[in-house]
Amino acid sequence: MINKFIGIGHLTKDPETKSFESSNTKCSFSLAINNSKDEVLFLDTECWNKTADNCKKFLSKGSCVYVEGKIKVSKWEDKNGNSRQKFYLGADLVRFLPSGKKEPTNVAIENPQPSPTIQSIVEEEEMPF
Repeated sequence: MINKFIGIGHLTKDPETKSFESSNTKCSFSLAINNSKDEVLFLDTECWNKTADNCKKFLSKGSCVYVEGKIKVSKWEDKNGNSRQKFYLGADLVRFLPSGKKEPTNVAIENPQPSPTIQSIVEEEEMPF
């Protein structure tokens, strides 16, 4: 089986980080990805440790990113005992792309390099907000 997600989108709000006693850090953000002119996919995303630290440091609402990772599921019971689940993206790679702001651009957090044509398909007019 294959579970691989690759996408480009814009953050819908500033990233949020949480530190744990085990010295791990988690960064969460929502990613808006245009499927078409009339359809936008909003995908909750999380990354960990060094990737999380860099995302918190360099990203903000509206930042454009290329992400690679796996779709994951979180399962729990609500207060009424009903089973609930939520799908989200566990990002292994977050690559910063130009977004029209004055910020560091094209900074890779990990070693894998996406195709150089990735930047050419990002268009500011497709931003959903």
